[in-house]
Formats: sequence, C-alpha cells, structure tokens
Amino acid sequence: MTFATWLIKEKGFVSKAQFDSLVNTLPYEGRRKLIIYYKIEYEHYLDTRPMQLELEIK
Repeated sequence: MTFATWLIKEKGFVSKAQFDSLVNTLPYEGRRKLIIYYKIEYEHYLDTRPMQLELEIK
C-alpha cells in the first residue's frame, strides 16, 4: 500500500492533493511536525496490518 492510498483509506483524506494543500498552508515548523507524525503513523500501520498468505496448490 502506498502512502497516498493509506492517507485516503485510513485517515479520511479525499486525495494526496488534499493532504498536500493542508501541509502547504502550515508554517514550516507545523509542516515538519505533521509530516513526521504521518510517517510514524504509516510505519506503525505497515508493522501492524495483517499479512495475507498465499498458497499454491499443485
């Protein structure tokens, strides 16, 4: 899952462009903290999501 897909599915953003416009309206310090927050959230999501196992039956 990409970061854009994750933002749309898990965090309720309509698109990556909406997230980018939110980030661009913030001052530098707020922008930096928001980006770091979402990077940590996304890494946590990747670590905790269930893995799908695929078996090949011959």
